[in-house]
Amino acid sequence: MDKQQLGWKNLGEISGENGVNVMKEVQDFSPRFAKLALEFGYVDLYSDNSLDLKQRALITLSSLISQGEQGTDLTFHYRVALRAGVSKNEILELINHCSGYAGFPKAMTALFVFKDTYQVFIEENPTYAEE
Repeated sequence: MDKQQLGWKNLGEISGENGVNVMKEVQDFSPRFAKLALEFGYVDLYSDNSLDLKQRALITLSSLISQGEQGTDLTFHYRVALRAGVSKNEILELINHCSGYAGFPKAMTALFVFKDTYQVFIEENPTYAEE
């Protein structure tokens, strides 16, 4: 399996069909960007076993919230975190914690993006069980 194929495989395992569909859109518009994202983002960054997927999801969310991300990336990674077993309460506490370091405006935006993302995630995954 070449690096790009492994990227597709990892992406599917991490994000499910939704993530694969998003990356297909990226690939249709910018094949080179999709190649970079797949090979670096879903092979190189995820190839070491020092951190599990849940830890990586929390780190990624913390980084995106601190940067003030409000759109597709934050929504995508909230969904990845939920799929990885991060609970609603853990994400809410992560947002609370980020408010002290990133500021309340960024945390407030992240909270509302999560609220919307979580509602859609629950509708799409009716068997999802919170802790």
